[in-house]
Amino acid sequence: MYLESSVKRKTLQTLFPSSCYYKLNFWNIKRLIIPVLCTYILVDCFARENLPNWNLLDSFQGLLTKQEFEHTLKTIYCPRVSWYENWLKLNRGEVLIRKKMGKDDWYILSFRDGNLSSNAPRQFSISDQNNSLHGFCIALDPGHIGGAFSKMEGRHFSIGGEKPVKEGDLVLAVAKSLSKKLSILGAEVHLLREQNKPVTTFRPKDFEKESEDWLKQKEIQLKRKYSRIERQKLLTQRKEVLFYRVSEIHARADHINKVIRPDLTICLHLNAAPWANPDKFELVERNDFHILVNGCYMGGELSDDNQRFEMLFRLLNGWHKKEKLIAENLSNAFSRITKLPAFNYKGPNALKIGDVPGVWARNLLANRIYRCPVVFLEPYVVNSRDAFGRIILGDYKGKKKLNGELKYSLVEEYAKSVLEGIRNSCLFIR
Repeated sequence: MYLESSVKRKTLQTLFPSSCYYKLNFWNIKRLIIPVLCTYILVDCFARENLPNWNLLDSFQGLLTKQEFEHTLKTIYCPRVSWYENWLKLNRGEVLIRKKMGKDDWYILSFRDGNLSSNAPRQFSISDQNNSLHGFCIALDPGHIGGAFSKMEGRHFSIGGEKPVKEGDLVLAVAKSLSKKLSILGAEVHLLREQNKPVTTFRPKDFEKESEDWLKQKEIQLKRKYSRIERQKLLTQRKEVLFYRVSEIHARADHINKVIRPDLTICLHLNAAPWANPDKFELVERNDFHILVNGCYMGGELSDDNQRFEMLFRLLNGWHKKEKLIAENLSNAFSRITKLPAFNYKGPNALKIGDVPGVWARNLLANRIYRCPVVFLEPYVVNSRDAFGRIILGDYKGKKKLNGELKYSLVEEYAKSVLEGIRNSCLFIR
């Protein structure tokens, strides 16, 4: 879930200087808000320890024409020349890719002659009268952790004496319901987690040294010394973020990339809007949805060697084509079933993809390092009057009359929307 603010992003870049950011989307919880309020947070420190293997791009030599490469780059992955001009040099027959920031060392990727046919594997669809998903491997990634970790994650709020709303718990319920539905249609389904427990074996205490080193660097850069209380607060927050964001996402990526190797990963999340007054919770009227694919790498992000490599690896694999198709079908399904309007981004950190409302590209850690087509879902504004009223009713069977209309539970409606979107896509990658 997101809180959009360029001011918050600039604040974060001051406190967490680097070109490598991860999306921080939180529920703005009273007294639990991480002081560095922002949309992104520097946490992809794991990747820096492993330099990209540029030789993995060798198999893509001569795959795309210059026109195909440039069109995909500008319409999906990096819409501004000023963001990539220091890292990519497009010539007539090749693109030069800077391998390491600050070094005049380039990987050369040859383009295909426009007069020659492509050797790219043919994409094909399989469908039958029942829209069977036999042979389709899907990973379901219930966002966050939930349970005892929901407050630490900032995915927890309560209002009016009702049971706390925890994003991790809700999307896990959606994942379990959706898994059953997909399995009935023949899909091979894997849940990244089946409990409100971390996938990673690390915990905040394991990041003492990294956090201390980070804070020392901050004090040098800012030419100031934090007080003992400030230091303890910053160190605690840093260790927690490295645990529940970086370490957790990388652990899930390892399982996806090395064990499951799915045809598609669906990241299940819920959205939220900022509280008008963080000291006095009042539900908002806004309720909407949007769907994300990987893309829109900004200049600072492309200056990171690993992010630059992952962008090109995804572009050359052609995963954006599958992501767009599935995302558009999911958007249509959510629009039809939930009747919610599509959310529109403002600002440079998201790029509108295609003509279907609600489909956007963003560069997030999960949809970047999961090496397969990834679609990231953000339906419902959980602190809206409508969504909150449905959440507190729980996951009931059948339909109940709400505001004069019969409706499934929010969990069931979410699962049904995803199921319809996937069935309508009928896209299988062998």
